[in-house]
Amino acid sequence: MARTPRVAWRTPSCCAAVAFLLTASCSLAAKQTAGNPFAVDAAGSVRSGGVANVGYINYESPHANPIALLPDGSLVYVANTPADTVDVIDAASGTVVARVHVGIDPVGIAVRPDGKEVWASNHVSDSISVIDADPASATRHQVLATIQDLDAATKSTRFDEPVGIAFASNRKAYVALSSSNRIAVIDVPARRVVGHLAIAAQDPRALAVRNGRLYVVPFESNNQTQISGCWPENLDGVRCTFDARRHVTEAPGGSAQSLSTGYVADIVRHPDIPDRDLFVFDTATDELIEVVDTLGTLLYGIAVDSSGRVFIAQAEARNDANGRAGTEGHGLAELENRAFLNQITTVACGGGCGEPTRFELEPLPPRHPAKRLALATPFAIQVSADDATLVATAAASSRLFTVDAATGAVLGRVDVGAIPRGIALQNAADGAPAVAWVLNALANSVSKVDLASLRRPAVAYAIPLADPEDAVLRRGRIAFNDANASSTGTFACASCHPDGHTDQLLWVLNAPPCDAGCEQIQPRLVQDIRGLRGSAPYHWDGTLGDPFGGVNTANTRRHVPPNCDGEREETCTLHLVDNTLGGAMCDQSSCETNDEGKPGPLSAAERSAMAKYLLSVPYPPSPQRPYTNAM
Repeated sequence: MARTPRVAWRTPSCCAAVAFLLTASCSLAAKQTAGNPFAVDAAGSVRSGGVANVGYINYESPHANPIALLPDGSLVYVANTPADTVDVIDAASGTVVARVHVGIDPVGIAVRPDGKEVWASNHVSDSISVIDADPASATRHQVLATIQDLDAATKSTRFDEPVGIAFASNRKAYVALSSSNRIAVIDVPARRVVGHLAIAAQDPRALAVRNGRLYVVPFESNNQTQISGCWPENLDGVRCTFDARRHVTEAPGGSAQSLSTGYVADIVRHPDIPDRDLFVFDTATDELIEVVDTLGTLLYGIAVDSSGRVFIAQAEARNDANGRAGTEGHGLAELENRAFLNQITTVACGGGCGEPTRFELEPLPPRHPAKRLALATPFAIQVSADDATLVATAAASSRLFTVDAATGAVLGRVDVGAIPRGIALQNAADGAPAVAWVLNALANSVSKVDLASLRRPAVAYAIPLADPEDAVLRRGRIAFNDANASSTGTFACASCHPDGHTDQLLWVLNAPPCDAGCEQIQPRLVQDIRGLRGSAPYHWDGTLGDPFGGVNTANTRRHVPPNCDGEREETCTLHLVDNTLGGAMCDQSSCETNDEGKPGPLSAAERSAMAKYLLSVPYPPSPQRPYTNAM
């Protein structure tokens, strides 16, 4: 029978107070102060010394392995990102036995191989918190040290936005510095950065060490797409639609602008565009061994088995599936409400890396999975000790699922809490998976999942974590990350705006023609939602969320009235939400309606919450800002 364990609170000593990186100090006033301990009631609600919480900012910080077990399986350590703590769960009783205050937005957890330290990466504080995990220590579950890397000359950080952590040994660790496309090499006993590994790709986050090899995947690795080009030398052949030389440099009489009018742009894949997806290093020498290309588009998680076989949880963008010149359409119908394919890619790297194999987790278009079976946004992934089973999460479907590691067949699945992004796996004596501890990042809870039957995994119970986030904004954030927002249940709004950013891809999304009789198609680059407040109209052409009106792309010869109220900006983001859910997220052949009769999934309450949430996400502090705040 399912149960809800009691959540206990252990007051930390003053030694456990976090040493925040000073470059993030400008955001401290808006975050829950780490020196102000929370009281936690049985439901996991947060009180702060009897005083209402004084503010919380959601920076949409990404996760990579945010939950881990001690080697003996006794304790689970989990990144409680909104509360700025690492919460410690007794695996036997399912109770929270300690909460360790760390930096702002902890997103990654790793246990030193000897089990005596737990490291947490603080994404906004630009630091690593080193937590004492030694049961014989008088300072157990206190922060022993904070690892930073500050530039003495500029007084700013050289350790910007850390995410994943992996130990090569008790003496050497690696940390992914996502924003600077580097991996920091850390001397563990000295607790200092001693070198960097360059990653020639965008945003490394997830990494793993196995058998003397470091494996790194960049998150936004591209998928070789571009606007089809004619120059140089008829670059894309029959798909050529845009001749840059003719339109820009050879237009007679300065008429380049008029020549550009009316062209129909294609988005195509070109094999010469770099697409570096997996980087393999020797942990003894830190030398780059190999780079593997074309594994996927958005790479969320990585696991490596004992033979060196690598498994990557990923989503593959289909932005080249529509908009082709010479076909019947250039819009959403051709995309079939499948903006992404949800996959696990595997490549054998025991010696040199071989050719990749993709495991499709859902039927391929034009077939679609039932929503109750969809596995949107594969995120966390672990491989069992016997190398036979993959245990993974579909974050946007809020499910854990099991996969045959040899064939890629999905064995079973179970619903967990909202948007699961981390797994800590316990194996049985024979190496088979036994229990999965799952961090449901947006529900801010931990589910214990019984894996005795791989075909019928079962949630034993869920453990709520203390959470200062506003309930309405949380509901909107979950709706934004929920694949039920799409008709097929295979992708979410956040699939194109991961972590509040952009997927950096061009899409053809039913862009209006430039004028009567004109077939011009405008590919769109997805916008950030960070910093959206105060930036209306939200599209450069004013077609979505425009409080000003006037001429826009859909209306080039007449002025149109405003479609929202700039004084109440959430009316503008609600207009944007309604249009998106009835457009890019909707099956164009049979679009459902919500409880207000508007086209597209999600209820009126969910849409209203999402409209508020979209205005709440800021940009994090600049890494170039001196910690002295001196200009």
